Amino acid sequence: MARPRSEDKRKAILKAAAGVFAERGIADAPTSAIARAAGVADGTLFTYFESKSELMDALYLDLRQRIGQALAEVADDADPRVWLRAIWERYLRLGADHRDWMRVLAQLRAAGRLFKEDEPEHPAILGVVDAVCRAADSDLHGLSAEYMVLALRAQAEATIEYIHAHPEQAENCRELGFRMLWRGLRGNRAFAD
Repeated sequence: MARPRSEDKRKAILKAAAGVFAERGIADAPTSAIARAAGVADGTLFTYFESKSELMDALYLDLRQRIGQALAEVADDADPRVWLRAIWERYLRLGADHRDWMRVLAQLRAAGRLFKEDEPEHPAILGVVDAVCRAADSDLHGLSAEYMVLALRAQAEATIEYIHAHPEQAENCRELGFRMLWRGLRGNRAFAD
C-alpha cells in the first residue's frame, strides 16, 4: 500500500525548486538538487511530481497563486487610480521581498509556462484594469484585459529590477513607473496625474 502524500513535503519540494531554479536556472537545476534542497530522497520528488516539467507547472501555478492572493488582499477602492496604486505598491513590495519568485516566474514564462488552462485569474488586477477602463470610457484600446495585466506585470517587474540595481533611485522609479502604467491604461483620454 502506498504511503499517503504529505502536503508539507509537497510544499517543501516546491519551495526548494524555487530556490534551486532561482540560483541555478531551470536548465541547470537537476531534480536531484531540488530533492536534496527539500530534504527528501530523489524518488520522493517523483512521488509528488511525475516529471520535472510537471514540477515546473505546479511551481508556476503556486507562485502565481501566491502573488494573486497577496494582490487580492488590496482593498477595492471606488477611485480606480487609488486602487491601481495600491496594487502597484503591493506588487513592488512582493518583488522586493521575494526576488526569487520573480526570477523563477520569468524563467518559467520563458520556458512556455504562460496562461495555463487551469491557471487562476487575478481578480484584483482584472478588476482594477476594468475599473480604470470604465473610468476612462475606454475599451482597452481594442485589447483584452489579459494583455493589460501583462503590461502591468511587465512594468512592475522592470521597476522591481531597476530598483534592485539602483536603490538610491527607488522613490523616483516607483513614481515614474506608476505614472507610465496609469497613462498607458488611460490611453489618450484626459486625466489628472
